[in-house]
Amino acid sequence: MNKIEFDHVVGLTQLLDKYTQQFMDAGKDKIIRFSDSDKKIWDSYFETLIKPGILPDGMAFHAPNNDTNIGIGSDGAGSREEFLQLMMQCYKYLYLALSSGEIFLKHKNWCTSDGKEIS
Repeated sequence: MNKIEFDHVVGLTQLLDKYTQQFMDAGKDKIIRFSDSDKKIWDSYFETLIKPGILPDGMAFHAPNNDTNIGIGSDGAGSREEFLQLMMQCYKYLYLALSSGEIFLKHKNWCTSDGKEIS
């Protein structure tokens, strides 16, 4: 973990959060695509986090493959299960960073592992 990587995971989590309701409402088999502007942002996160394997994509199918469109993939589209799997990987990464005391960015209303709020 490093500051740049941490910052990117925070940014990706915020991007995904914008789509939570849309993916949840879509049903099990419907594919949701990022908007054109968000797809450009996703492309950057895909190159820096997914492709190198920092955040595994495709875990919904028990076969992470960060170079294909298993999971949300490079096409910026996925099912609800693929979305939730990636969101879980983001939160898992952030939890590990915060609970280990590795806080690289100050986020309002976030707390360290000892419960002290970061302002």
